Amino acid sequence: MSTVVQPAEAERRILAATARPRRKVVKYRSLIVLLLAGVGMGLVPYSGLNDSVLLTLSTMFMWIILSSSWNFISGFTGYVDFGHGVFFGLGGYVTGLLVVKAEMPFATTVPLAAVFAAVFALLIGFPLLRLRGVYFSIAMLGSFLAMRELVLMATPLTEGAQGLVLPPEVNRLFFYYLFLGGAVLIVAFAWWLRRSQFGMSLLAIKDDERGAEARGINTTLLKLTVFCLSAAITGAVGACWAYEITFIDPEIMFRDSFLINVALMTVLGGLGTVWGPVVGTVLFLMVRDTLWAEQGNSFLVVFGAFLIAIVLFMPEGIVGTVQRGERTVLGRLINRVRHRGAGAADADSLETATAVRSVQ
Repeated sequence: MSTVVQPAEAERRILAATARPRRKVVKYRSLIVLLLAGVGMGLVPYSGLNDSVLLTLSTMFMWIILSSSWNFISGFTGYVDFGHGVFFGLGGYVTGLLVVKAEMPFATTVPLAAVFAAVFALLIGFPLLRLRGVYFSIAMLGSFLAMRELVLMATPLTEGAQGLVLPPEVNRLFFYYLFLGGAVLIVAFAWWLRRSQFGMSLLAIKDDERGAEARGINTTLLKLTVFCLSAAITGAVGACWAYEITFIDPEIMFRDSFLINVALMTVLGGLGTVWGPVVGTVLFLMVRDTLWAEQGNSFLVVFGAFLIAIVLFMPEGIVGTVQRGERTVLGRLINRVRHRGAGAADADSLETATAVRSVQ
């Protein structure tokens, strides 16, 4: 016995059928873009670029990994880490010491550096993550400064200010693909985290930690987990970078500029977003290097004005303003344009459903 479908029901089914594939495409759009970008960048070395360009691009990929890892703790949980460079320095020194003094192969030292950084994060994170706001930030900055002085004073082990010279086995192409692969993986992980229950719980901690605790979320465990994960990633990157530059000392591996740059890149792109660290890193490096090449040391004036303008007009960051910037005039304008585009797409679907109904 056949069932007669009413026109309204037929129209609803047609709308659902046309909207469902579009939702799937939108859901995985970021991963598709990421994959295409990764494949495209993977073909770049075959275009005849020299080692200098490859070094610049690999450095950009490295900073994407670092800013994304910083975003996991500072962007998702709201615990702004002003001492995140301590894990980068520790990872570099673990690899440097194992390669130079224990004569271990580089590939073996990288996971050990990541584990060492994660264990150190666990030791300091358990007491420090009980602090909130600026107190946590200052405490992490103190751990960074203290570790730099310890490495400097431990001359019998680290050679102090003289530094360590690693084997000069520079392979730009190898590090290019190493950092490119790491950047693709870290952004894909951020995409998953942003949509997972784990990520939603971290964002709940950022919005209202006491409220999250009242709802049964184990905030201490979640904070420690993401803190150690972020530290492990940063430590592994520090290990790779130390081997690439072939020389390390406390001033190189524990640079103050690291703390500023990684925060600026992420905030510029958008805290707690997937693409924010990527967009912020690329824009930050392009603007900084371009201004420095054209104006020398005076570029800091123009660069500072640029950052002030971004903070004033896009406090949510570039990606954050596009996605959720209703609090600013620019964000509301962008959302208005997006909603008009979505309305036009729904109108097309409705027109298609009406045409099909008229044929029936």
